[in-house]
Amino acid sequence: MKLHVLLFAGWSTVAACSAHAAFFTDEEAHNQIRQLKERVSNLEGSGKLHTETIKQQADTIKQQIETRKQQTREILDLQAQIETQKAELRRLRGQNEELAHSLQDAEKRQRDSYIDLDTRVRRFEKLEAAVPPRSIKP
Repeated sequence: MKLHVLLFAGWSTVAACSAHAAFFTDEEAHNQIRQLKERVSNLEGSGKLHTETIKQQADTIKQQIETRKQQTREILDLQAQIETQKAELRRLRGQNEELAHSLQDAEKRQRDSYIDLDTRVRRFEKLEAAVPPRSIKP
């Protein structure tokens, strides 16, 4: 008996589905198919447009990345140049200090030599003042 009830229920469902399919005429079915094809075509077109937009954005991002890489390389080059200039400046400052020290030493030696010479000349002047001048006889 259960089997008869199940068979009856199954056939009723199939009959209801068949009756539902009979509600559409061929013309309406063709219209709906055409509309579905148009929607699919529109979706494909918008998908292609969306894909192109994404490709353009990706290309723009790639260009920006390359530009930033180039800028980074330039910044690193400038930083290396700055470090080189700093090293050169330190070297020149050291050389300047050495030259200033050498100049001070030379000035001190010159001052000492001048004082020594002045002292000697004054001794001779004192001796000359102490000794009377001789007359030269012809």
